[in-house]
Amino acid sequence: MLTQTLAETTRFLRENDWRTILARMNARDTHPLIQFVKYGICGVIATVAHNGGVALLTLLWLPAAKGMLVNGVPLDDATRASNLELANIIVFPAGVVVAYITNVLWVFTTGKHSRVKEFALFAFVSALGFFPGLVVVDWLAHHLGLPSVVAQLGFILTSVLVNFLSRKFIIFKG
Repeated sequence: MLTQTLAETTRFLRENDWRTILARMNARDTHPLIQFVKYGICGVIATVAHNGGVALLTLLWLPAAKGMLVNGVPLDDATRASNLELANIIVFPAGVVVAYITNVLWVFTTGKHSRVKEFALFAFVSALGFFPGLVVVDWLAHHLGLPSVVAQLGFILTSVLVNFLSRKFIIFKG
C-alpha cells in the first residue's frame, strides 16, 4: 500500500506543472500523504517558533548550553537540563498557538467541534506529546549528558509521534 501511494505521488508530480501541484497542495480534500507533508511544514513553522523562543530564553536568562560557564563555573548537567525544561515549558503556549493557526489555515478542516473545544483538544493533544518530550530532554541532557541540541531533537521527535494522528482523528475531520 505504501509503495502504491509513493508511486501515485511520484506519477502525479511528474505529470503535472507547479501550478497544478500547488493547487492540490492547497486543497482541503488532498491525498493523506500530501496532507501529512503539509502538516510537517506547519510543524516546522511551529518548531521554529518554539525552539526560537527556547534559544532566546536559554541565551538570555536560563543558561542551558553544554560546557557553558556561569560566573566562571561550568554549568552542571542537572542545572542545564532543568533550565532547558523550564524554557520549553515557558514557550509551550506560543508554539501551540502557532501550530493551531497554521494547521487550521492549511491542513485540517474545522467543524467537528466548536472552535473553543477544538482549540482545547488541540492544546491537550499538544500536551500529550509535550510532557513525554520533557522526560526525554531530562534523560538525554541530564542522565546521558548529551548536548542540549540533541536533547531538544529528542523532544521534537517525541512530540511529532503523538501529535499528527491524535489531531487528525480526534480533533479534526480526518
